[in-house]
Amino acid sequence: MTSQLFASPSQVTPAKEVKAFGRAYRGRYHMPLLPGEQGVKSGGDWVPYGVMRTTNLAGALEDTRALNVWEQGMGLIGFALAPELYRELQALVLKAAAEGVDFEKLRDYPWLKEALAGAPHDQDKQEASLIGRAKVIAGGSAAAQRGTDDHDAWEHRAVTGDLSGTARSRGQVLRTEQLLAEAGLQRMPGLQERVIRNVALGAAGKFDDVLLELRTGRLLMADLKTKATRFYSRSAVDIQLAIYARAEWMLDESGQGYEPGPLHHVDQCEGVILHVPSDGAPAQLERADLQEGWEDALLAKQIIERRSSGRSAERFRRAVWTPAE
Repeated sequence: MTSQLFASPSQVTPAKEVKAFGRAYRGRYHMPLLPGEQGVKSGGDWVPYGVMRTTNLAGALEDTRALNVWEQGMGLIGFALAPELYRELQALVLKAAAEGVDFEKLRDYPWLKEALAGAPHDQDKQEASLIGRAKVIAGGSAAAQRGTDDHDAWEHRAVTGDLSGTARSRGQVLRTEQLLAEAGLQRMPGLQERVIRNVALGAAGKFDDVLLELRTGRLLMADLKTKATRFYSRSAVDIQLAIYARAEWMLDESGQGYEPGPLHHVDQCEGVILHVPSDGAPAQLERADLQEGWEDALLAKQIIERRSSGRSAERFRRAVWTPAE
């Protein structure tokens, strides 16, 4: 049977995508217009080109080299453990070579890049790619799946009040609730998994929780993290919560319009990280520095803008050397 990965673009007819507000498509959030905001020329009621994801902005300052090395290693282990996957890779590469693909210019062949590693902002395609399947075989996705299960169970608890998921996930939920109770913190009903829009930074995202500090009455932005290992850096965490906390708007419950966002309600100095390791290690509460996070968020936005400027046609035009007269 010929794999879908071997199909060329002309052989695949994508279905027309029906977009919903508050969801990310190809790495950008589809969001409704704010009052007075200019839409697309056709008269649509959405933000043209979408809104950058908060996690993408927060990651602009992250050092990802160690993660990339780990992912490469897991991929190689997966190919070694699954000879049939290696043979599929070999067949794909030989077919591409026969068609004249210049492997040094892989970016010019999006169909091949997607087959090998998936689309940059499409998790489903990344998981279906050769490297994605190799990492699964090597066990590199097991921790991520446990984290997803725990996150889903935490969200389900807020919406329904019921426990769900595996016995391990249910236990994590109960331990986290106990941790909050001991700290005098309480989840605010209706303020879970809400989509925000931070106009100042041009970003959108979905926060996990807003917590009420019973002793002071403060509302605190909170995020559930399931990393089994310690954080390599605190910058991205602080940036992420600062963007959420300073968001001017969030989608209303209908998902079709806006209401005032966390900026108008939550504490702007600190947030709460619910660190619930996916390997079952004890959960703990950690402090997010929102003031430093906001400073870093502004810097991250500048970095992204500079990167975009460096790739622009105008910048390449200015790169052409002209002899002095």
